[in-house]
Amino acid sequence: MKRSRQVGLIMIISGAALWGISGPMIQWLFQNTELTSADYLVVRLIAAGIILLSFLIFTKQAIFAIWKHPSQWIQLIIFSVLGMLGAQYAFIETVYISNAVTATLFQFLGPVFIMVWMAILNKRLPSAMQFIALFAALAGVFYLITNGSVQDIVLSKKAIIFGGLTALGFTFYTLHPASLIKRWGTSIIVGWGMLIGGVVLFLGNPQFSSWGKAGSLTVSTFSMLLLIIISGTVSSFFILEA
Repeated sequence: MKRSRQVGLIMIISGAALWGISGPMIQWLFQNTELTSADYLVVRLIAAGIILLSFLIFTKQAIFAIWKHPSQWIQLIIFSVLGMLGAQYAFIETVYISNAVTATLFQFLGPVFIMVWMAILNKRLPSAMQFIALFAALAGVFYLITNGSVQDIVLSKKAIIFGGLTALGFTFYTLHPASLIKRWGTSIIVGWGMLIGGVVLFLGNPQFSSWGKAGSLTVSTFSMLLLIIISGTVSSFFILEA
């Protein structure tokens, strides 16, 4: 049991680390290519979704069964658009207009919102340790935005808005699919969520131009894009799922 717990902790840390380092990698990609956040996210979500679902088909999992239940696939589409696409678009846009550190710090406000929501839902105040974590997270974001002075706002208004949407998006991303994941498993929900979210963004973005800009990608920038999709998206979800 002790060894299983240690392996589990290592896998959780590894999955989170792979997801975390993708932020600076994405920032580097934006600085060295002409890709916009929407361009990048269309490629990332569709590619990662196809890879995940293909792997599930290869392992003989019934990935299409959920589409036989209207109440389930409606919730899946809601999660795909508001959770998967909403959270990742807000995060990527925050990286695009500010930097990876800012986006990551805003992302980690998500657990704070979850804690507050669960306290309201259960009609129970958070513990003393949770209050300390809440205060630390809010203080950190305050200093990030103001640099210690309310008259010295460091971030742009747009960065603050998208940062807040990042936190809200990841809160919804975590809470909404709980019943879906319990019934169908994490991989199926995440795989479809990525693919649907990517397709929705593609259809809603008539100016999508990644393929037109493909010629501007060098070997290093294309390799970085591929590395982000494989390590920062697919591998991190596989590890966390396992």
